[in-house]
Amino acid sequence: MPEITLDQLKKELKKDKIDDLEKFKKLLQEFYKQLKKEQKDFIKYLEWAYEKSGRDADIKSILEEISGKNASDLIESLKRLGYAVQKSLGEDFEKAGFRLLEQVRAGKRSDVMYGITRIFLANKQNLPDILNEAFKPYYSDEIFKCFMFTFISSAIKPKENNKEE
Repeated sequence: MPEITLDQLKKELKKDKIDDLEKFKKLLQEFYKQLKKEQKDFIKYLEWAYEKSGRDADIKSILEEISGKNASDLIESLKRLGYAVQKSLGEDFEKAGFRLLEQVRAGKRSDVMYGITRIFLANKQNLPDILNEAFKPYYSDEIFKCFMFTFISSAIKPKENNKEE
């Protein structure tokens, strides 16, 4: 699909009536998808610039600001990922979950990453990119904790309640 511009959207909205609402909604969705990809690419370039600049404070500030705005999207994605892996890895996360949660609480990013990576690799699965994103150093410790608490709590397979009523 060709690139969609804001001018195209503006042109459609200036009309008295939206001719084909379904087509316009698809146009909006495609534009949003395009925008998210560009934003993701921009963050990668900012990371690259930050490293190449010798970790310049101003570039880090821009990176943190933009990354912070992406944090809520990332939290939602991590929650969905947690529920998605629950079926295949839920028992492993149940076994290691409380230890991982304690390490998250203590701010031990590398230990948490090791524990989660170990679960995926032991089950012959690659670590999803979205999890790698959560461990990036420009996210504050508090945001990192939110990411991990969200993911781990949704990945732990709940125990069956066998109580008879």
